[in-house]
Amino acid sequence: MTTKRPTDAESGGSRAAKKRAKKRKQQQLKNHVEGNDKNEKIVEAEVKVEVKEKKLSPKKKMQLPMGDDDDQPMNLEPVVRKKSKKKRKMEKEKEEVGKASEPVQEKKMPPAVAQNEDDEDDDFDVNAEEDVINEVLSQLNPIEILFPERLTGVDREGDEEKPNPLVLIEHIETKKRARAVFESILAPSGVTVEDFYKHYWEKKPLIISKSTNLAELTEEEARKGTRDVEKVNEKELEQYRSRLNGFLSKKKIEGLIRDHPMRYGKDLNVTNFCKTGHGEKRRITLDQLPEMNGDQDQNEIEFIIAEGNDVWQNFENDCTIRLLCPQKHNDEVHALLSNMEQEFGCMVGSNAYLTPGGGEHQGFAPHYDDIEAFILQLEGYKHWRVYPPMKKTETLPRESSRDFTGGDMKDIDPVIDIELGPGDLLYMPRGWVHQANTVGKHHSLHLTMSAMQNWAWVDFLEMVMPEALEAAAVNSTSLRSGLPRNFLSYMGTMHEQIDMNSEDAPEALKQLAAKAGNEDHDEKDEDHDKRRIAMLQQAFKAEAKKKIMRVCKEALAMVTTGCDQIAKRFISDRLPPALTSQELSLTSDNRAENGGKIWPNTLVRLAKPGIAHLVIEESKAVLYHCADNSRVYHETPLSPLEFEIDDAPALEALITTVEPHWICVEDLIHGDIEDKMEISQSLYDEGILAIFQDKAPDTSVQTG
Repeated sequence: MTTKRPTDAESGGSRAAKKRAKKRKQQQLKNHVEGNDKNEKIVEAEVKVEVKEKKLSPKKKMQLPMGDDDDQPMNLEPVVRKKSKKKRKMEKEKEEVGKASEPVQEKKMPPAVAQNEDDEDDDFDVNAEEDVINEVLSQLNPIEILFPERLTGVDREGDEEKPNPLVLIEHIETKKRARAVFESILAPSGVTVEDFYKHYWEKKPLIISKSTNLAELTEEEARKGTRDVEKVNEKELEQYRSRLNGFLSKKKIEGLIRDHPMRYGKDLNVTNFCKTGHGEKRRITLDQLPEMNGDQDQNEIEFIIAEGNDVWQNFENDCTIRLLCPQKHNDEVHALLSNMEQEFGCMVGSNAYLTPGGGEHQGFAPHYDDIEAFILQLEGYKHWRVYPPMKKTETLPRESSRDFTGGDMKDIDPVIDIELGPGDLLYMPRGWVHQANTVGKHHSLHLTMSAMQNWAWVDFLEMVMPEALEAAAVNSTSLRSGLPRNFLSYMGTMHEQIDMNSEDAPEALKQLAAKAGNEDHDEKDEDHDKRRIAMLQQAFKAEAKKKIMRVCKEALAMVTTGCDQIAKRFISDRLPPALTSQELSLTSDNRAENGGKIWPNTLVRLAKPGIAHLVIEESKAVLYHCADNSRVYHETPLSPLEFEIDDAPALEALITTVEPHWICVEDLIHGDIEDKMEISQSLYDEGILAIFQDKAPDTSVQTG
């Protein structure tokens, strides 16, 4: 095994790899002397196989129960189940015996909620525990689900007879937390996540709007009850308006611009959609243009840092401030996007839009985007108009549109014309045209969460088909054979025979054909030429079809490889994982166990599902992960780990073992316990592996 990065300039492998190679040679010599037939070739034959053929046996994975450990702090080893009287009695007896003998390390249970197979008379049912979790989650806002430790007014000690709901929420699995956040966002609509994916996702908009703009009621509206003011429950309304609190605010944006260097074009834009000298509304951008530094051969773009006074002066002059990467300095937005990446399985980004009040101010022209857009209205009110795709080719587009003008939108009526307030949400699929402006006296702030950008079947095929063509060309003599001689004399647009009776036939060609029909010519010769050309065209197209099918057959065989390629792109594009405090305590960021040392009996698993992907490249096992990614798109290049091919089965077991399961290092698929430990140590040191030591470390084997 080697654990070097492919980009490393060093050669010859790591010190550990050389040490193991030397040890293998010594063992091979010893086996030869002793007549042992389990030589090196047999060992290699057992481990050098395809990764997917070495699936980890389900029996090797362990789902361990949660238990009490009175000596552990609440935030590291939470108590989520009541022990049986029998178990408490046994531990008490064990403790008394331990006082009179050599100290024995207490068994600590890893943070996973599971049924204890040895605790048959447990007083609490796991299904009931799940019901408690679901009930608590249904009452929380998104920010509370993401950061349950911030909840106030909650008894953290819980009840001795019942599990602590707060502790349960702090330790729910990643995928369940992500789903709970999305459910909370959709909750006021009554639309379930399953219904959303079935009826709305990529199909049509969804509106969640209950936040009545009471602050902007006119005297006549209040007197006549135009907006059903008497029916408004102020307490429920206030609870609804605050359900998206905690992510971003105007005050937080002021702090970001004050405390961090915000660059025009990279971190923020200042824009306005207003009348220009031509009398028509257009979007103008007030960003200061970047400068070019360096000599002619090595030009570097230097983005100008925005001065706070200039930004806010433009804001006061009716301009919109757009934050291009609010998650860069905001943990709450980062946690939201990271969890939505778990839910959607694709890169998720965001922009924030702050527009002044005091009139119908608008920052952007009507347009459509190439993303699935979730508009979360955080502060103030905004009037939205949404239009369906203008034509079929603009349904689920691959690129965003140009700015549309008033003339473009003149005869198009919106299908959605609504005012969004705090707590409201608008979802729009790709290709739906939209524009929005503030209403009333106060500013508007909304967060746009984006997904599915360049994440379509066509993007997948763009990766697969070129490689399939290249592979087919290598393997097929037929594809490398020459094109027919003089095929251009009968192929191409100018040789296509057009039906002049068709409505699609160009008028000029119809006139030309009519003119030719009035002239004297030999119809027999003309018909013969047409038939000959038609036969040649048909033969060429049939042969081309065979070649294309050959490439398609190769592409079908490369689907798995294509998935690996797009997985690498996802790993490169996505955010670093937003680990909870409990997850951090089990990773190298906070060496809570063993001082970060891996032993044969150490329990391990991937720190968070989906953060790593294993591929085979040039007879090497290469592990890509997003732990080192920046919160800024592509700011940090990928730094994959490279291993020997015989390490692949152990690596696969490590990255496919996720919460609530654990796997013991000594149970990994490999011929050498030292290799098992070093592979695990490499992933742990990289920050992508969680560890737990439920028994005294087995120090009989040392590495490094």
